[in-house]
Amino acid sequence: MIRLTTILLLLTTSLTLAQEPGEGKKNPAPNPVAVARSFLPPDATLATLYTFDFHTGKVSKRWPAVLTGHILAPDSKDIVFAYYTPREIHTVDKTLFLALLHRTSHGYQQVYVVSYRDEVLLIPNAIRVVHLNGISEDAVSIVAGIGAALGGHLDIYVWQDPWGWKNIFPPNGSMEYFYFFRKPTGLLIALSSYNHPGLNVTPPPVWYRWDGKRFVKIPPPPGSSSWPLPD
Repeated sequence: MIRLTTILLLLTTSLTLAQEPGEGKKNPAPNPVAVARSFLPPDATLATLYTFDFHTGKVSKRWPAVLTGHILAPDSKDIVFAYYTPREIHTVDKTLFLALLHRTSHGYQQVYVVSYRDEVLLIPNAIRVVHLNGISEDAVSIVAGIGAALGGHLDIYVWQDPWGWKNIFPPNGSMEYFYFFRKPTGLLIALSSYNHPGLNVTPPPVWYRWDGKRFVKIPPPPGSSSWPLPD
């Protein structure tokens, strides 16, 4: 089973990134990517998110793995970003880090980091900021694994004082497909060990629903046996 390794609690504070405003002007909103890069350790690099065009078989767009959300509080302006440590000689694996920054009156401070030893981000949109019914703060989902051929796993973090991030998603692993359905009744998530879970595959996809308090396993919804899956 893919293991979640080191969890570090950091209380370092950034330098103020925005310049002092001119007379009669307000501070501009800081660029989240620039903020994230200012917190990178020496020789580390930001991870990349991308969209994939299945018709051409090519990546159509790439962008830095930096997101914003209300994670520590409903009115907070927080930044989440993923980065890699330098690749070690003679290995193909990297260590993936997921960091949380909180904005203060003096800039940003790094309040939490989760590390995935020898793992990388998997699939397009491998990091998401999601709203869960019944929780006023945003949650953060991340899909990581050793490699696409070996599959990955999904973690969903919520902030809980005073402990920090807690993964609230049921244990899973060696999955190839992760699909999020935003429904009025709650978020649905489909996990499959195959690339196309709507087809008749064995084992079948596993479905979960957020019920307002937790993710519960549910039977496959009507129409989920066909491909593409219904929105």
